[in-house]
Amino acid sequence: MKFLTNIFASISKVAVRVTLAVVVMFAETFFIRAQESTERIYYRFDNAVVDASYMSNTQAFANIDALIGKGVSDGFEIVSYSSPEGNFKYNLNLSTRRAEALRKYLTGRYPRLAGKISVNPNAESWDALRASVEADSRLSGDAKASMLQIIDSNESADTKEKKLAGLQSWRYLYANYFRSLRYAEIRFSNAVAEGSASSTASATSAAQAGAAAAQSVVSSNADNLIFGLRSAAIESEAHNNAAVLASIAGMISGRDIDEIASISIISTASPEGPEAINNRYSMQRGQALRDYIVSKYPALAGKITVHSAGEAWEDLRVAVDSDPALSDASRDKLLSIIVSNASQDAKEAKMRALPEWKHLFEEVFPGLRYARVTVDYNEAPAEPAVPVAEPAEITVEDETLEVSDTLKVNDTTRVVIPAIIEPVEEPAETVAPAAPVLPARYPRFAVSTNVVYDLAGIADGFRFTPNFSVEFPIGNKWSTFAEYTFPWWLTKANDQAWQILKWDIGARRWLSRHNANDPMDILSGHFLGIDLGAGYYDIEPKHKGWQGEFQTVGLEYGYAWKLGRAWRLDAYVGAGWMGTHYRYYAGDSTDQHLIYQHHGKLTWFGPTKAGISVKYIFNTDRRNAR
Repeated sequence: MKFLTNIFASISKVAVRVTLAVVVMFAETFFIRAQESTERIYYRFDNAVVDASYMSNTQAFANIDALIGKGVSDGFEIVSYSSPEGNFKYNLNLSTRRAEALRKYLTGRYPRLAGKISVNPNAESWDALRASVEADSRLSGDAKASMLQIIDSNESADTKEKKLAGLQSWRYLYANYFRSLRYAEIRFSNAVAEGSASSTASATSAAQAGAAAAQSVVSSNADNLIFGLRSAAIESEAHNNAAVLASIAGMISGRDIDEIASISIISTASPEGPEAINNRYSMQRGQALRDYIVSKYPALAGKITVHSAGEAWEDLRVAVDSDPALSDASRDKLLSIIVSNASQDAKEAKMRALPEWKHLFEEVFPGLRYARVTVDYNEAPAEPAVPVAEPAEITVEDETLEVSDTLKVNDTTRVVIPAIIEPVEEPAETVAPAAPVLPARYPRFAVSTNVVYDLAGIADGFRFTPNFSVEFPIGNKWSTFAEYTFPWWLTKANDQAWQILKWDIGARRWLSRHNANDPMDILSGHFLGIDLGAGYYDIEPKHKGWQGEFQTVGLEYGYAWKLGRAWRLDAYVGAGWMGTHYRYYAGDSTDQHLIYQHHGKLTWFGPTKAGISVKYIFNTDRRNAR
């Protein structure tokens, strides 16, 4: 009996130890996962404003504050993502805005980190989506295999999203995963100060960390280069721009080409005006600074990358939060709008209605129109050596320097920069990707014809109804149009008439998402519109007819398909009110004279228009746009 008791006790001890080990492993795993998750800052759908109270952000910032408070040796990197729904190019821009927003947020909390935070926008988070799908035990094997096959394919992100949306499990995917895929992750480049690292770190790991620190990229940042309202021209005399340009020259001049790993430019726009137009200004400002640098250092052209951050809502939040000119009530009111999940244009409209708008426009917005340069070096730069030969000079003094066909630099500052020393040895094999450029074409207006009216002549040539329409895009969400219909036919015998003159004007709201960085990605997808029309007519089928004037008011719905970069095919229907005053007449035996019979008034509620239109968007080269 005692023997059995001893065996049972031994088994119990082993079981307890195993159980404790499992619990410890689980706790350690949970702790590590929790630590990893708290390094992520999440964003709402289609939003790039940092909200410390959203999802797990409160705990994330507490953890980040603790790490930063213990000291960061060489700063850290912000890697940002967006969820995989929507246009890939738009999501890349959104990811850039999220990374820049978090950088600005942390710099505001810790000014000493200025220049130590780099941003790395990574567009859509397909790797994180794959990991979530693969680890989800609630999915059936077939559903999981179908998703992973699409996710792992080599097709474009937009094609993969379209295929996923066609699966029955798409709604499940969207509801369970996508909210957690909209985030920016902080990655520390080096170990924090002593005491923050794990006590179980081995000597080997410490040596590896030290080696990585010795080889890490060293970055230096210039101040912001400020631009004027609705302008992408570099004005060296405005603000502190002369010092900024000199600082940029100091980061680049006197260094070997191979010493510079890359140059990153982040550009922004202030939030007044349509988002689509501001996104265009933001990209043009970054491109202007890139052209300025390339004009002085042509060998660096392939190492410069431009990231357009669009409207600087996070900069605005920081400015409002620290503005002493605002009362607490005004500050709270503005911040509630800025961090909301409304569209950027809707948030601007709400702020524009407030009495604080004038202060924002005059005092805050000018500082939000900027481009900022970061230079990354392959190794810690030494003091630039004094060249033996007399350095070449690039002098800009009281003259206009052509940066591009669209942008001019009015620079009255004399800047003397030592020339770049071209390396004698073979250039490095790895070349940074060329900077993105703006689309070459810029839309002006579109013309179209309603082929339903045109093809009416097939059934009866006399009923052929010529027409044309002119449409003017306003950003990528609105357009206005004017339409003219003008059949004016009369038979030689005067026994039939088909004479109509009709004018229409209206506006359309385009509902589908568009690529804000591509000016030609317009006038496509779903749209709603309002139409106002008027005209007069003389319609005589045979010997008898009607003459009169009419007016119409209606709403329309339609869809436009992209047939090419500049071609569209629109299908639309409209309904509303039409009123007319008519005069009824009859022709004499020869139809040479019209005999008045009576007159009347007619009102109609119902369908008022329908059409299928072929449309062409006239556009011009960006370099000729003003």
